[in-house]
Amino acid sequence: MDKNNNVKEERIQQISCFLEQKKDLNLKEFLNSLKPEDIAEILREFSVEDKISVFKLLNNKSAAVVLDDTDSQTRLQLLQKIDSNMLAHVLDHMPVDEAADIVEEIPEKDRNSILGLLEKKEAKEVKEILAYPEDSAGRVMNPKSIYVFENNDVEDAINCIRNLKVVKDFFYVYVVDNSMHLQGVVSMRKLLTVPKGTLIKDIMNIEIHSVFVNEDQEKVAMIMKKYDLFSLPVVDNDDCLVGRITFDDIIDVMDEERGEDISRMTGTIEEEQGTETVFEAAKNRLPWLVICMIGSIFTGIVIQLYELTLTEIIALVSFIPVITATGGNSGVQASTVVVREIALGHMNYTRVLQEVWRQIKVALGLGLVCGTILSVLANIWKKNTLIGLVVGVAIFLVVVWSNFVGVITPILFKKIKVDPAIASGPLITTLNDIIGVFIYLSIATLILL
Repeated sequence: MDKNNNVKEERIQQISCFLEQKKDLNLKEFLNSLKPEDIAEILREFSVEDKISVFKLLNNKSAAVVLDDTDSQTRLQLLQKIDSNMLAHVLDHMPVDEAADIVEEIPEKDRNSILGLLEKKEAKEVKEILAYPEDSAGRVMNPKSIYVFENNDVEDAINCIRNLKVVKDFFYVYVVDNSMHLQGVVSMRKLLTVPKGTLIKDIMNIEIHSVFVNEDQEKVAMIMKKYDLFSLPVVDNDDCLVGRITFDDIIDVMDEERGEDISRMTGTIEEEQGTETVFEAAKNRLPWLVICMIGSIFTGIVIQLYELTLTEIIALVSFIPVITATGGNSGVQASTVVVREIALGHMNYTRVLQEVWRQIKVALGLGLVCGTILSVLANIWKKNTLIGLVVGVAIFLVVVWSNFVGVITPILFKKIKVDPAIASGPLITTLNDIIGVFIYLSIATLILL
């Protein structure tokens, strides 16, 4: 790892040196010696002006890889600064699905002008991809599929493949009939090793996994992961082959979904990339902060209801932060496990009760340990056995309750078709704060007064 970091730093320094000395020819030669994927990684380390300077010195093929692979903030900065003609040339060197992703990030008012500069066929395919629902298989597929006809023999099939424009490596060839209906799949190895004259339909595998063009991307990712597929054919409602999704496309989808879930769990949104105005960023975060604020008011109301208890035994106030923090953390831990299970497709409603019961058993163990530790510490700190008993029992019940809420809330959200990741951050924490304080002060009232 240190070696890789050293190489990266050396490259950054070398590029910076060429930029400072305005040695464009030397810089261009140096960039040509690097892999575009490595340039995409280090480009984020430069100022906006230097990013533009570097990008303009790349050949169109390398620029296409860099624009697709670099971080989202750098990509947006490049799209805002480079001229339309250069962008069009770069897009022409991209697979259609990747070009569609880039075009989608361009402001709507500028899209038509960019599409007008692309080759007609490329522009048409980009428009078709953008017409599919967001987060669907159609949005990540490459419409340039590798296919042969079932009645071809292997030599005809190989000649057919030679005439196709193949942008990415491939391992499977899809088999279709004359109406483009998907019939099966044959591996390249088998295609190249069977005797001459063999018909494709005699060697194809008819047990093939495919997805509909409107299928959700997450389901596509789960299918490819489950069956260890390098690529997956995409069909329309008539079972006609319209494209294919490759494993590198799905890696991008999984990264996108992971970032989306993390953003929602923290009360932000995945679209916040650091290029928004202060007003837009604040607007994105405000709803969850308001929910937390209102929740805190309810927590205050609960505390006020038990004002007499707190007045009589002021020492109880010291443990309110412990109760709320432990309850919130416990709930988020449980919900994170469930959200992950749902995202990976391991959670189904036939085992909901089983999962709830499993989490409750875990919570009972956690609550017992936390309750015992806090009871001992409270007894030592306040030198009061009853206060130690109150906080120990309270933390036990709060941990059990918080785990139950953390498990059941994402499941309910999924049932009503709301992204369960939304339930895993501020909402669960706020709810557990309110109930946790209520449990704590109710037990204190019963035992101490």
